[in-house]
Amino acid sequence: MQTHSWQFKAYGLPEDILQWTSQTLPEPGPGPGQALVRIKAVGMNRSEFNYVQGRYMPAREFPSNLGQEAVGEVIAVGPPNPDQPAIMPLSPGTRVGLLPGRIDLCGMGSYRDIGLYDQQALAPIPDTYSDAEGAALWMAMLTMGGALELAGITPDTAAGKRVLLTAASSGMGTFGLKLARLWGATTIATSRNNDNLDVLNELADHVVICSDSETLSAGVMAACGGFDAALDPVGEAFYPGMIEAAAVGAHIVSYERITGGEPVVPITQLMLKDLNLQGYTIYRPYRIPGLLNWLIEVAMDNADALRPIIHSCHPLSKAVNALNDLGNASHLGKMVLLNE
Repeated sequence: MQTHSWQFKAYGLPEDILQWTSQTLPEPGPGPGQALVRIKAVGMNRSEFNYVQGRYMPAREFPSNLGQEAVGEVIAVGPPNPDQPAIMPLSPGTRVGLLPGRIDLCGMGSYRDIGLYDQQALAPIPDTYSDAEGAALWMAMLTMGGALELAGITPDTAAGKRVLLTAASSGMGTFGLKLARLWGATTIATSRNNDNLDVLNELADHVVICSDSETLSAGVMAACGGFDAALDPVGEAFYPGMIEAAAVGAHIVSYERITGGEPVVPITQLMLKDLNLQGYTIYRPYRIPGLLNWLIEVAMDNADALRPIIHSCHPLSKAVNALNDLGNASHLGKMVLLNE
C-alpha cells in the first residue's frame, strides 16, 4: 500500500528539511498485534518543532518521520498478539487515538495519511469529541495526569493543595489546569503577557503574569502564599523563582526544558524546605503498573470537563507553516493538523 508522510533527512528548520514523501507499507497487511489506521487529525507538540532541529531525542536513523499523537480510523486489523494485548476492541471503522510513548516517532510517526501501528498503541476517544479534540487528548492526559500523580496530587489528595502550572497557555497547560481543578486543587497559572488573560482567568483560580524568575516568585507569593506542586516545562529560567515560592514539602515536576540550560539548584533551600525535584516523561505511565489504565479511565469518565481547547486547525499539507507557528509559542491551547 502506498502512503505518504512528512520526513526529514537531516536536522534543520522545518521549511528547509521537511518533505512529503511516499512509502510502501508491507503486504499483505497488518501482522500480529498490528492495525492499519487512516489518520484524520494530528495533535501537534512543541517536541516535534525541537525534534526536527536536533533539540529533542536523537533520531534513530534518517530519513525520520515525526509526530506522536493523532486520531484515525482503523482500516484493517491483524491477529492479536498475546504478549502485547490491545487496549480496546478493534475492527475496521473503529475510531482510535494514537498513544504517545507507544508510537515509533522515527519509523512511523503520525504526520502522515496512513500508518501501521501496534494495537496496544491505540486507545479510545470520547464519542462527544471531534477528531481535532481527540487528537489533543492523550499527550496532555498522560503528561499532566501522570505528572500530577507523581507530585502526589490525585482525586483523593488534591483538596486544599495549591498547584502551579507554568507556561499555562499551552495545550498541556490548559489541560493541566482543568484536570487539577477537577480533582479539587487550587490552581495557579503563569503567562508571559495579558493576551490570554480572559481564558486563563476562567481556567485558573489565580493568574500570574511573569517574564522571569523574580516576577514568578513575587506573583505566586502575592496570589496564594506559595504552591504545593508545580508542573513546569520552562526549566532553567524559572527554577530559582519556583524554589523561592515553593511551600515546605512541595514537589516541582519538570516535563520539558524550553529555556534549554541546566538550572543551578540551591541545595540549602532544598534541605530547609524539604523539596522534591522530579523529572517526568511520557513513558512513566507505561512503567508504573495500573497507571496507564487509570489515566485512560479518568479521561473517558470526565470527557466533558476535560475537553481540550483547540487553538487552530491546519491542513496536513501545511505542516511546515504550522510547525513554525507552533515554535512561536503564541497560541492558547492545542494546534492540530487535519488530513483533508
